[in-house]
Amino acid sequence: MRIVVVLFAAAAIAGCATVAPYEREHLSRASMDFGREDDETAFRAHVHDSREGATGGHGSTGGGCGCN
Repeated sequence: MRIVVVLFAAAAIAGCATVAPYEREHLSRASMDFGREDDETAFRAHVHDSREGATGGHGSTGGGCGCN
């Protein structure tokens, strides 16, 4: 049982990392922001709905002209 606890603690500690201030630039890039994917998905759904001329099951309304 002690071995399991020690291995679990070692795995938990290994997941923590100290990031230097100059390394934070890479983490703050737009490509690292997963929230941007939601906006892109909504935009692609709107474009798809406009091209198809019907709602695509994404919850948006509108016709083929791109109007709402």
